[in-house]
Amino acid sequence: MERAKALKDFRWENRILIIKEASLEQVEDKELEDRKLLYFQFQGDSLNASNYEGEIDLESFEKMMEVRPSENWFLIGLDGGLKRSGKGSPELDQISKIIDAMPMRQSEIRRGKIDGFPKKK
Repeated sequence: MERAKALKDFRWENRILIIKEASLEQVEDKELEDRKLLYFQFQGDSLNASNYEGEIDLESFEKMMEVRPSENWFLIGLDGGLKRSGKGSPELDQISKIIDAMPMRQSEIRRGKIDGFPKKK
């Protein structure tokens, strides 16, 4: 049986969007997949929704949410660092723009590794 993944275990594999006590509008899986984005929506002390199907170590996610208790969402980059956070419900188009401006994402696009972006010649 696979052990529950802590937040740090996603480093270099996925970008993470943690949402607490807020909601995320209906999302296109393809859009999230292209950006290597996993979301975890919490209500109280429990995980309410996610596009990750495995088990997670709740404590590691709670620690991140405690860093800025007045904020409702946290965007974590591939390097595991907190890139942005905010109040209210996150808007996926804004999150996508933030991710698309990140240097590693720009590199992914340039290398043509992302569907939907033509490979540069």
